[in-house]
Order: sequence, then C-alpha cells, then structure tokens
Amino acid sequence: MIASPGFQMSRTQYASYAKHLATWGYVVVLADYADAGFFADHEDMAVDVSKVIDWALAQSPLAADATKIAAVGHSLGGDISVFAASRDSRIKAVVAWDPVDSTSPSVVPELMTSMSTAIAVVGETSDATGGMACAPAGENFQQFYAAAPSPAVQVTVTGADHMDWVDDPSCVFCGFCVDGAASPELARTVTRRLDVAWLGLHLRGDTSMKSWIDSPPELVQGSIAVASK
Repeated sequence: MIASPGFQMSRTQYASYAKHLATWGYVVVLADYADAGFFADHEDMAVDVSKVIDWALAQSPLAADATKIAAVGHSLGGDISVFAASRDSRIKAVVAWDPVDSTSPSVVPELMTSMSTAIAVVGETSDATGGMACAPAGENFQQFYAAAPSPAVQVTVTGADHMDWVDDPSCVFCGFCVDGAASPELARTVTRRLDVAWLGLHLRGDTSMKSWIDSPPELVQGSIAVASK
C-alpha cells in the first residue's frame, strides 16, 4: 500500500495510519513527492506512485504481493492516489481521505470514467465553502464518489474538518483550514477502520469486512453517513 501526503504535508503526518495497517499484515510505504510545490505537475506525482510500487516489489525483504496493491492518501494525496490508479492497473483499491481535485490536470471526472479500481472516499463538509475553503464543494470527496465506478463507498464524517486527518494538527498550514466541531479522533478512527475494511474486502476477498463498511458503529451513533454503489 502506497500512502501519499496532502499538499505541503510530510509523510510523517500519516505514520499512525501506516502503523495501524501494518498490524493487519500490510506492507505500507509512506511516500513524499520529488516535487510538491505550488506548480507541481500532478501527473508526475502519479507516475511517482507507480515508481514507488516498482521499488517496493523489488525489495525481497518486504515480500510484497504484486497482486494486492492499493493506494491511499489525504487531500492532494487522495487525488494523486486516484490519478495513479487511473493509469496503473496494478492498483486494485484506493481509499482517499478528504481528497481534493485540481486542474493540473483534473482527475474528476475526466480520468475516472473508465477505471475499474474499487474506490472509497471519506470526507467532511466543514471546509467545503468560504474564502479559505480547503476542500471546495466542487472539488471535494463527494465529486470523487459521484464519478467513481462501482464498487465505491462514500463516508461523510459529520463535524470533521480537512486537517483532522493529520497526526499533528499544529502544523504550519493546518491553521488555514476551518476548524470543525467534531473531535479529530472521530475522522481518524473512522478512516483507519475504513482502510482495513475496504482493503480487506477488495484485496483479500474477506467478505466479513463488508459489515464494517455498510454499518460501522459511528453510523448507528449518527456521527457519520454512508453511501455505496
């Protein structure tokens, strides 16, 4: 599994997700981009994901399974994960954490119409509007879900905000986004569970994971909403 960071975020911000997945037997590579500046070419970043896959498969001690490859990522990293899956058929599943599309080039819906990858998105609505919207409504996780082929799932975390997915919310850029009303731990817990369940179902064929996707505990509590197709 290749994990890609959000815009101007370090891979270290997502170490907790990698460690959690590793306890479930996944080989996780946290990747930084060679060029992640304001004018970076996102296609180059998607190509980098494929290069990281090549590197991981060549490392004998990792014993990575070439038939069970996934990509996950936050914000821009979620966008890049979907972009990479659109051009690399080895990527069988994607979990995008509050992904945000861009115009360099746009992924949604242009690159998603012919995809066969199983795509899960999890997101929030606190940062969808306003002058400093970090996940604008026209480019947010809901747009990825709308364009995704089946199978796909969308999880909305009520009251969460765009930076709830990083391990250290005191980061330099974190303060530019709107603070949500929910505890950041809600988004992190829901996302870690979704990661395990979605990859377990679509990489390992573990159908017991489906109940955790369709009816997670937070759904009963009313703190999230789930849609699937």
